[in-house]
Formats: sequence, structure tokens, C-alpha cells
Amino acid sequence: MSNFVHRYQRELERCRQRFESLDLRKEKGYLFKFTTFSANIQNILPEIPIDKHEGLFQELLLQQVYTTFDQQFLSANDLLQTKGPIRDLIQSRRPHIYCTFHLGSYRLLTSYLYRNGLDLALLVSSGTNQGQGKEIWETIRGLQKKHKLTNSFQILEAEQSSSTLQIIRELKAGTSLVIFIDGLTSTTGVNRQEDKEIQIRFGSQNLWARKGVGFLSYVTQTPIVPVISHRERNLNNVLSFLDPIVPKAGVDRETYCRLSLQSLYDSFWKFLNRYPGQWEGWNYIHRFLDQQQLEQQTDYCPSPPARARKRVAFNQERYTLCDLEDAPILFDRRLYVTYEISPDLRDFLLQLSSIEDPEEVLGTEMFLDLLSKQIIA
Repeated sequence: MSNFVHRYQRELERCRQRFESLDLRKEKGYLFKFTTFSANIQNILPEIPIDKHEGLFQELLLQQVYTTFDQQFLSANDLLQTKGPIRDLIQSRRPHIYCTFHLGSYRLLTSYLYRNGLDLALLVSSGTNQGQGKEIWETIRGLQKKHKLTNSFQILEAEQSSSTLQIIRELKAGTSLVIFIDGLTSTTGVNRQEDKEIQIRFGSQNLWARKGVGFLSYVTQTPIVPVISHRERNLNNVLSFLDPIVPKAGVDRETYCRLSLQSLYDSFWKFLNRYPGQWEGWNYIHRFLDQQQLEQQTDYCPSPPARARKRVAFNQERYTLCDLEDAPILFDRRLYVTYEISPDLRDFLLQLSSIEDPEEVLGTEMFLDLLSKQIIA
């Protein structure tokens, strides 16, 4: 086993060397992707200084390389360390709803459970199925061949109208379910389906999450098992199986949906604080944030007096200048809004600290508009 471990670590080292040979800043779209990542950390986990964000972003990009390698390397399961009551869960042979997040080498959960003989259904979005479904099936077939497995496996799409009834049938028939709850399709704004989503606390913000997990658990009386993946400094992968969440007598369905979801995200939060550079969700969690709350928080930030002083500076804490498809844009890190701007305005903002009287250069109307939006301060 020792030689096998060394071989695995050598392969990961090769992955790291190839990754570090790239000039990431020259990669197309790098700055805009990083800016979104950084804004999400700033809004949700503001305790992390902004100057640490890029290092975390590059850590995540490398983690994604490792995760892809782990899925292709079938024997990665043999090196996996587990914590919690997993033996009891597997030996019980009753179905469970395994809920996890896109942290660490998260793809190993599905193959680990299947490798241990569980009949399994993986619930994903249609986009994930189209983009990764083939690779997932290749992994499952590889495990079947290597370990002579005959237990069942299927991929279900969350957006299918028949998926809820199908999942209920599968759970009642003894099939366990795997759900990545931080990646299920959600909606925002006027298109939000309030009957299917619920608001929960997440760090410094509230986010909207689909309550289907709690609903499925409640109507089938199937325990929810939180599972969190992470990678240790020595590159070992760990799956932590936490205590199951079960419907309690006297708790109505709506309350159980809210409490179970909040419990799942609270458990995840403890790991996220320890391994912030391993969560893919930083790239897209803004889609689930409560826009009204963001706007209210912005309203609480007082605008600076218009003529308190002539010298002002570009507000880099709230805004970032990017190029999107070779056109300059201004990205509002607090509200996730982009503004198309002219090259002249971009150059002006970049040189603002050296301009003695910006109001005279811009004109009073433009100057006051930039002040009111807190683009300059």
C-alpha cells in the first residue's frame, strides 16, 4: 500500500506542476471569474482579507484539477479516509439521503457508496448530466468491472417533472440517494418559486435553497445524512459522515424542511471556514443570495458628501474594473451588477488618485453620479 500511496502522490504532484506552469492571468476570462469568486467571499465570509482571495482562487483551480484526476483514478477510493458512522449506515441496508457539497474531492462520495454495494441514485441538474454524465457512468462501469459489482446505479435530473415521484419510489424500494444541495438549480428574482424554496442563513447573508431534500425525507421517513469532503494538507481525501437528520414526531413538513436545510448548511459552514479554498460554490453562490437583502445592506452604506474634498479615489472595495469580451466593464461586487463603460472612463478611474480636480475633468453631473453609486469615494 505504501508504494501505491507514493504513486498516487506523485501523480498529484505532476498535476500540480502542470498547473503551476500556466500563466493563469493570461487565461481568457480569468479576471472576471476571479472577481465573482472574490465578491462572493467578501459578501459571505468577510473575515477573510481581500488580499488573500486570489491565493484561495488559485487553490480552488488546482483543487478542481485534483478532483478530476480522482474521478478518473478508480483506486482513489482505496486511499479514502472516512469519519463518522459510515459502517453502521452501510450495514443497515436501509436507504438514506446522502447530502453533500462541492467541497474537496466531492465526486468520490458517489463512487465510494457504490463501491460499498449500495443501490444508488444520483440527483443532478440537467446541465451537470449533459456535461459530466458520460464521465460518471465511465467511473461506475470501471468500478463494476474492477470489483464485480452488481448493485444498481442511475442518474436522475432534478428539473424533470417526474423526478420527485420517481425518487420517492426508489427510496421506498431501498435505493439510496446522493444530492449535491449547493448546486441544484434554483431561481432568483421574479422567477423564484416560493413554494419550492426556503430562505436560510449562510455566513453574512441569507440564501435561497430548494426544500426538496427535506420534503423527500419527510414523506418517505428517510434519514438525511450530511457528508462533507475535504482534502488534507498531505493531499489525503477525507469523507466525514455526520449524524443523520430524521423527521421527529409532531414536527410539520414545512418546519422540518426549514430545520433540516439549516442544519445541513450549518454543518457545512464549519468545514468551509477551515477549507475555504476547496469549495467550488464560491463561483456561483451569488445566484442563490437574496437580492433584496443585498440592496438593503447597500442602502445602509452612507454616500460620501459630494464636496467634502476634491481628492477622491476609485472605490476598489466595492467595484472592480474588468474586460468582458474585450470591452471594459465595471463590476459591482456588492450587488453583482455590471456596467459597460467607455475606455476613457476606465482610464480615468485607474488614474483617479493622481488627478487634482476630478470634478472639473468629469463635469459636475458625472462626478456626482459616480459619488452617488459609490464608484468613487
